[in-house]
Amino acid sequence: MDGLTVISESIGSLYKLSTKTPIFLDDVQKEFRADLQSFIVGETLTMQDGKIVIGNNLYNRWLRKLNTKGFDYEIDFKK
Repeated sequence: MDGLTVISESIGSLYKLSTKTPIFLDDVQKEFRADLQSFIVGETLTMQDGKIVIGNNLYNRWLRKLNTKGFDYEIDFKK
């Protein structure tokens, strides 16, 4: 699989996740978590089944940030 396909599929999985309810922090691929965690600092989150739940509105705001400003961290897309 070439690099562009890996990148496209990885980012596509973030958008597919936005339709899931609830969205757990652990559901987000490991390479994207640092950026998401930085974005959600100070936000009110809940726990369900011992896992951190990210609200759909907050998650979608993060996706909009990615779309307009990109990632705050360098992402290693090597598999």
